[in-house]
Formats: sequence, structure tokens, C-alpha cells
Amino acid sequence: MNIAQTEKILFSPLFTSKLLLMALVGANNNKLKVELIYYILPLIYNDTIKSKLVKSNAKSTFNTFLNSEVKMELIVIETLLTNYKKKTKEALITLSNIYNIEISDYLILVQGQNESYTGEKDPILREYYKAAFNLGLILSKEDHKTIFFNL
Repeated sequence: MNIAQTEKILFSPLFTSKLLLMALVGANNNKLKVELIYYILPLIYNDTIKSKLVKSNAKSTFNTFLNSEVKMELIVIETLLTNYKKKTKEALITLSNIYNIEISDYLILVQGQNESYTGEKDPILREYYKAAFNLGLILSKEDHKTIFFNL
């Protein structure tokens, strides 16, 4: 498989929308501030950050997540946001076509969705989904202004 094919799979709107979905499922009340949605893909696609997120748990907070390794990776976050903006928009469109979501100040997954990363059998996909789930959980615990200040 060449690089172009791999990129096509990794950035497919179905896969990226599933990452956004897992973040919403992990978030308190299945909702995240809309501005924070644009951070999900850049953070999940970074191997160092993804590894830290996979090791996170329900007690993890934004402060416990921000160790020195993660902070070093966040130096380029503004560039990453620009690079991932189009992919995030495509993922949002796909997500809204598949799942019942509401978009206002928050992106809200309407109740009744029974999704979880635990049912995924493929270990690689499960790792991505768990990282997204934990990121949603961490982002929903903090005030979005505090997160922007620290990123």
C-alpha cells in the first residue's frame, strides 16, 4: 500500500467522523464546545498524544494530560489546526448524516446512541477510538477558555 492509499484510509470521512463520535460519546452529557471539535483530529493523529490519551482514564484531567512530552507536541498545534480544518469539516458533515447531532454553541450527540470503543475488535482502530473517547472526556471536564489558554 502506498502513502496516498494509506492517507486516503486514515483521513476518510467515515473514519474521522467516527473519531469525532467517540469524543462526543466520551464527553460529559455527550457534548463538546464547537471550537474544541477542531482540536480532536490533530491531537488524535499525533502518536505521542494518542499514546498518552490511550493510557488516560476516567479520573484524568487536562492538567494530568499535559506532561512535558505532550507540551512539546503542542508547540505546532496552530499549524495542525489549519491543516486539519478541512478534514474536520468533512468529518462533521459525515457525522451529521449518520448520527443525530445538534450544532449550536456545543456539538451535541442526541441521546439514544449506543456507541463505544469497547466493541471494536480491531486493536488499531480500538486504540484510536479509545484515545478519542478519553480526549472527549478530558475536554468536557474543563472550561473551554482554560483549554485554549493552555493549548
